[in-house]
Amino acid sequence: MRSFAVAVTLATAAFAAPAAVSRDLLGGLLGTVGGVVNAAVGTIEGTVVNTVATVNGVVPLPTIINQVMSDLGPVTAALSSIVEANATQAVIQPLTEELTAVLTSAVSQLSDLAGKPLAEVLATADGVIDATGAAQLLAPVFTTVYGATQQVLSLVESGPLAADLVPLLNGALGALDPVLTTVAPVVNGLFVALAPLVGPVVNTLNGVGLGPVVQLLGSIL
Repeated sequence: MRSFAVAVTLATAAFAAPAAVSRDLLGGLLGTVGGVVNAAVGTIEGTVVNTVATVNGVVPLPTIINQVMSDLGPVTAALSSIVEANATQAVIQPLTEELTAVLTSAVSQLSDLAGKPLAEVLATADGVIDATGAAQLLAPVFTTVYGATQQVLSLVESGPLAADLVPLLNGALGALDPVLTTVAPVVNGLFVALAPLVGPVVNTLNGVGLGPVVQLLGSIL
């Protein structure tokens, strides 16, 4: 069990949660979704979700995403700490490579969920979450990566190193594509539930390699 506090600046997002799930919207930020999401977007401490290591040999989606958020935390924190003085390729490239590696590893695990019963795929120690819960769990992966990379992009996109650094950051954002396209077929209704949560980042993602995903999300926003 873990909880996270990740600094990300985003527009206000409103969403509907199931009756068993509480949620907070604070200061124009996507808030913490209590009870099912083991992550925070903003500077709020996330509510812990009780995960299970495996169910009948299957590593459930909540467990995978919890680990992804744990692995992303130090990387996105390091990206968010970059200032103009140290916004160099030597600093940024290892971080974007590590971020991409975390997401690529997650895709490998998520692909193993194909064809498995939802009772195993969406299992937690407290029960089985639904598509809305899965979306609320997955959304912070998008918003955390977006927030950290966008902060650095704002520093470098008009600078002398833009030609080298912007592709690195866009490549890291592009690594979100296979995460979503791998998990979406596993959980029916995921796109519909996810769209309101990641709406603020759709336009940006559209320009960095996530066109097919954005079209699907945009059609239901």
